[in-house]
Amino acid sequence: MKVLKLTSLSKSKNRKNIISVMKMTLYALFICSFSCGEEDKGCGYTAVATTPIIPVGCVLKSDLNMSTGVGADGVLISPGLGVTDTYWKVLNNPPLLFCDGNPVVTSINGSAYAVNYGNFGVGVWVNQEGATTLAPMDLGTNGSFGCNNATNSEGKIIPYVFERSFCVLKDTHVDFSFNFKGDDQIYMELINNSTNTTVSTSSLFIYNALPLNWSETGLELNAGSYSIRAYLANINSVVLGFSMVGNLVTTDGDLAISNNTNGCCENNTISILNIIDLNCNAIFDSTDQLGKDWIVKVRDSSNTVIRTATTDANGNIFFSGISNGTYTVQITTQNGFTTATNSYTVTVVDNTVKIVEFFNCSI
Repeated sequence: MKVLKLTSLSKSKNRKNIISVMKMTLYALFICSFSCGEEDKGCGYTAVATTPIIPVGCVLKSDLNMSTGVGADGVLISPGLGVTDTYWKVLNNPPLLFCDGNPVVTSINGSAYAVNYGNFGVGVWVNQEGATTLAPMDLGTNGSFGCNNATNSEGKIIPYVFERSFCVLKDTHVDFSFNFKGDDQIYMELINNSTNTTVSTSSLFIYNALPLNWSETGLELNAGSYSIRAYLANINSVVLGFSMVGNLVTTDGDLAISNNTNGCCENNTISILNIIDLNCNAIFDSTDQLGKDWIVKVRDSSNTVIRTATTDANGNIFFSGISNGTYTVQITTQNGFTTATNSYTVTVVDNTVKIVEFFNCSI
């Protein structure tokens, strides 16, 4: 036990304890007691550290299988109509080309569907041994997509964004080695959800090629919520999907990581799509553009701002690592525009994705 002298605390003239503080964090529990003397004798601080506080039902591991299409039981999910992945989800519904009126375009609901185009075997198309291929809509084993992803004002393809969150329960270092394939283009990122910053990025895979490898060794991760994101774009119509195989492990075998279930960490996502509504009909159609550099804030139930970010060239912001609850999502309307509705209330719970769309009409 170590006693530290803190001289900046208020003093009492009657020699009695005036403060009893209990501070609990994810890393450790400290029970602190302060006692103050007269004049300039200062105060005493005693800190007692105990074991980390782990949420009830959260099982710490040293090894997570992050492959696509693997269930909570570790068994591969067989593809078929209506079959979804346990952990991966879809964050957005990007604009598409050559498929107006195609019903699959409106089927985005946050689920990542297990598919197997034409019942191809392992190693054919983008299938890989140890994984099931995922798509953003329900294609089953023979469904057709028939669309291409559109481009933004910078001439870059606007992809479907998949996410697989996981929890780091205490500071650690991790290793990973992932092999991935996608039809037609895909790249991967590791995201710190609380700061919305990129920790690691893969190279770009372009179909048809051998799987790309994305790996890190001894990567430092502080306690918190993280996501692997996959950015998948289709440019040759017909069908789309991706697969990823590999494990995330702690470098020294430390029990410090967990899947994003059982309340281990905040795992919901509020997804923003900001639209410049050129025909002012409050519908996202082919005449519209995507609004870059607009500020969006997320407020909790006490009206405290918990997240602030600026929309990217695709009009998107992904606020991931959000805890269960009800939130107000508000956009700051720029000069020269009116926003149809500049504030929405959304509720997220248990790995939910909520897409919030803002429509801005030029004055």
